[in-house]
Amino acid sequence: MDLKVDDLEFNFPTINRNRILEPSAEICIPCRGAKYFCGRSYCPIIVKTTRLLKVIELRKRVIEGSSPPSIFVGRMGHPNVRIGPLVPSLIGDTSYFDLPEIWTNYRIEDILSFRFSMVRSYTFAKIEIAKFAPRWLIELQELISSKNSVDIRIKLSNIPSGKPFLDDVVEPIGPAAKLESYEILSNVKMDERIEKTYYDKDLKASEAILKLYFNNLEVSKISKVFSLGMLGLGKNRKLVPTRWSITAVDDTISKNLVEKIKEYDTIDKIRIYYKEKYLNRFIILMLPSKWSYEWIEAWYPITTWNLYGADVEAESDYEGYQGRSSYANLGGCYYAVRLAIAEKLNLERKQATVLAVREILPGFITSIGVWFVRESIREILKGRYLEFEDIKEALDFMFSKLKLNKEKIINKSKILKNIYFQKKINEFLDKFNT
Repeated sequence: MDLKVDDLEFNFPTINRNRILEPSAEICIPCRGAKYFCGRSYCPIIVKTTRLLKVIELRKRVIEGSSPPSIFVGRMGHPNVRIGPLVPSLIGDTSYFDLPEIWTNYRIEDILSFRFSMVRSYTFAKIEIAKFAPRWLIELQELISSKNSVDIRIKLSNIPSGKPFLDDVVEPIGPAAKLESYEILSNVKMDERIEKTYYDKDLKASEAILKLYFNNLEVSKISKVFSLGMLGLGKNRKLVPTRWSITAVDDTISKNLVEKIKEYDTIDKIRIYYKEKYLNRFIILMLPSKWSYEWIEAWYPITTWNLYGADVEAESDYEGYQGRSSYANLGGCYYAVRLAIAEKLNLERKQATVLAVREILPGFITSIGVWFVRESIREILKGRYLEFEDIKEALDFMFSKLKLNKEKIINKSKILKNIYFQKKINEFLDKFNT
């Protein structure tokens, strides 16, 4: 599936429904509930994990509450998509309900609780509607541009379903119901940064995304503004499914930062960052060499995408100095982590070869979106790191912190293979010259 807005192009993998397969790590890790590699029209893993979650049902069709503000644009049925505001049955400051940048200090249970409290109201629209937005869409665009939470009343066609929405890219969302009408009850003060790019219809989508980012607007906010068709040349504006907008924004910003990074000197010494949180283990190896990047995920049994497996399953994605042209097999996480790493190196005005590894440990079975890895890596890179003069010492330390088999990691990693290949060449040359 292609996403194209002005000069911004992204090729998302198409959905495969040719045959029915039983869930397994081999198909679930690259699929992540999005591509339906098992051939079903739904993800059995997400269905299973959703049943384990408790959601307080709202047994009413009229809801008044303060939207953070937040919206959701679906991808099913594209180019005819579902679109609508997310609204909790709560009046007050709910801005933190939809601001992943501050969630690293929250417990996962608390995040799920306030995210599931928001009803996902929806109506249907063609993506091209953003070119000449009707009044109801303009009001949604104003809502998402607000500096503060917005009081809103929604009238639904039915009582919200009891099922929350889980996704590997998008943040968790509460039950859904068809939207009959809505009314904004409080004054909306648009963020000036968003307002300026919204009215600049001669600015290409990628340029608008970067302008907002370098004006310090949160990445999560940029993706929502982009999703509602508020950025880009006026004649090309369109609604973008939330899932796609998140990845497209991460990709656009990180590619820009990487090009800046390539102009800088390399870091001086080998670095290793390490942290464990929420049944996840992260380790980041930075080498004093020109830019390249690799992301490895190792899913242990009884985890989201290896729920039924008996062994650890690892997958990786890599890009060299020239970048990559194909969509990463590991999906949105790859681009979210690349953004966090590129931000750190750009801040230091340095470049490096970077290997980032994530081990997902038994018991982590809820898909909560790419914000988790983006914000976790951002948090880790703000902390202290260990320095090494010798690559062997650095790798020994890295492998001592990971539970994953050393040979399995090396087999999955282009960066590690290159290191060991070069090491063998050097050893051979040393023997040859003696």
